[in-house]
Amino acid sequence: MYTLTYRTSFDAAHKLVGHPGRCQNLHGHTWYVDVEVQSKILDKLGMVIDFETLQKYLNDILPDHAYLNESLALSQPTAEKIAQWVYERLDPMLNGQLKSVTIWESPHSGVRYEPEAS
Repeated sequence: MYTLTYRTSFDAAHKLVGHPGRCQNLHGHTWYVDVEVQSKILDKLGMVIDFETLQKYLNDILPDHAYLNESLALSQPTAEKIAQWVYERLDPMLNGQLKSVTIWESPHSGVRYEPEAS
């Protein structure tokens, strides 16, 4: 089994309504996104997927310089919900080969989303 890992980033703001701390206020992050793609086979070039193709897919769905409460249509755009949101949009583009999405809102705080095996 091959597992490809790719990281990209985007800048965006959000706020968490009802949060008891500073996160209730509008604030921004440079969000890092790690995606893991798995495959038992390689394509004719010997790749799981071309990194440039994966970057294009992510560029198509990630809302750079946006207000996530509005652009993702999530009332509470937590790192957990953003990871799931990215996964659900990217997985169909990868024909079910997406293993996980990890969203980092800081160098020390990240959340990995991987759906349960069915």
